[in-house]
Amino acid sequence: MIIALDVATMTGVAVGKPGNAPTTWSVSLGKPGDDDAKFSHALVLTHKLIEEHRPRLLAIEAPVGGPKASHLLIGLVACIRGVARNRGVAVATYPINSIRKHFMGRALAKRDYPALSVYAAQKAMKSEVMQRCRLLGWDVPDDNAADAAALWDFACATSGNQTTPAGGLFR
Repeated sequence: MIIALDVATMTGVAVGKPGNAPTTWSVSLGKPGDDDAKFSHALVLTHKLIEEHRPRLLAIEAPVGGPKASHLLIGLVACIRGVARNRGVAVATYPINSIRKHFMGRALAKRDYPALSVYAAQKAMKSEVMQRCRLLGWDVPDDNAADAAALWDFACATSGNQTTPAGGLFR
């Protein structure tokens, strides 16, 4: 069993066994401005997911931005990693470009949408990921869940499984 989390205030979740379709959903970690509540919700969410699904791996999309990465995002990821460590579950973080290259066959980026603003380009990329999930027959309720599903697929493909992944490069 692998759990994948696209960590943000609205966190995408994908859970499943390699070779099967993941179950996906999104969870709100809290209201704007209440970072402590978000950290607490991240801790509780991770604990419940591990308790319910008993994963061998918890995959997380690596925070984007280098030294300019969101301190909230880094804190949320730290909470999740700490719970996983405490519960004896392996954690892997994967860069978004690697995930997209695997799942979409190319590392989608702003440069692929030169006429769009950064925000509009991000929405377009997320839309393409959702479309890919739906082509695979995966039920994804929103773009956060779709991003988690893409991450889950990448984790299945790169974590030592013997199954054939559904994603782009390995088809």
